Amino acid sequence: MLRNILLNLPKTSVNLKVFSANLTQSSAEYINEDKYTLLSEEHITEAVKLSPALSTVSSEMWRTAHETFLNHGLSTQNFLQIATGNPKVLMRSPMKVIEALEFWRTCQFGEYCLFLLITKYPELLDVNDQQKLLRHISFLKSYVNTDKNVWKLLMTCPSLMQDSVKNIEARMSYFKNVMCLEIPEIIKSKALTKPLEEIKCRHIFLERLRLFKPRPKKVDPDQLTDNPRLYKITDTSDKTFATKICHVTAEEYESFKILFRREIERKEEETKNKDLLSDDDDN
Repeated sequence: MLRNILLNLPKTSVNLKVFSANLTQSSAEYINEDKYTLLSEEHITEAVKLSPALSTVSSEMWRTAHETFLNHGLSTQNFLQIATGNPKVLMRSPMKVIEALEFWRTCQFGEYCLFLLITKYPELLDVNDQQKLLRHISFLKSYVNTDKNVWKLLMTCPSLMQDSVKNIEARMSYFKNVMCLEIPEIIKSKALTKPLEEIKCRHIFLERLRLFKPRPKKVDPDQLTDNPRLYKITDTSDKTFATKICHVTAEEYESFKILFRREIERKEEETKNKDLLSDDDDN
C-alpha cells in the first residue's frame, strides 16, 4: 500500500472543488506542487501499518520531522520511506536530524546520491560522530579511489559503516591479492559484507573444481575471463552457488564445507603449536 502511496500524488484534506474553475495558471501550479509536499492522514496511517513503532509518534512530531526533511531538500516520499525504515528519526529534535544530514553532506556524494542512500538505508542517519564518519569514508576511499565509488559501495553494502577496518582490510586484501579482482567488480557485489571464511571456502571450492583461475597480473584488467563474476560467487545461497555456479549438488558443497572447516582448524592448531614451540625455544 505504501508503495502505491509513494508512487502517486498524496491526497490532501483540501477539496479542490471549492475553488473557482477560473484559477490562474500560477495558482494551479502552486496547488499541484503542494500535492508533492503535504503529508496526509492516509500517509501516516499506512506508515504505522508498515512500522507499528510509529504508533506512539504524536501528530506534532510527525509535522516537525516532515517539515525538517522538506526544508533540507527531501520529498514527502523520501520522508515516508525514512520514517518507516527508521522510526527513531521522528523522535529526534530537528537539530539532531539536521546534524546527521550535514555530517553526510560532508562526504561529498552530491545531494541526489545522498538522498538515494539515506532513503534506501535510513539507519545511516543514526550517525552522531562526524570525525568517525569521515575517517571511515576516507578509509573506504583509499581502496575504491573516488567518492562516487564509495557511494556505490555503500548502496550495496551499507553495513560496512559498522564493520571494523581490520575485517574490511582482510577481505579486500583477499579479493585483490589472492583472487586478483579489480575494484569495479568488487563494488558491484555484496562480497565485502560476507565472512572471510565463507569467501575463502567458495573461492577454494571453485579452484579445486578448476572453475576459477586467478587473472595474471600483467593481463589487461578489462580483459574478460571465464571466472564466475564475484557477485555470483558471494551473493547467492549455498544451493544456488553449488548447483548454478559450480554445477554440483548442494550435498557435495555441504560436504566440502565440513572438510574445509576441519582443514582450517587443523592449520590453526598447527600454527598454535609452532608458536608454543617457538616460545619454549626462546626460554
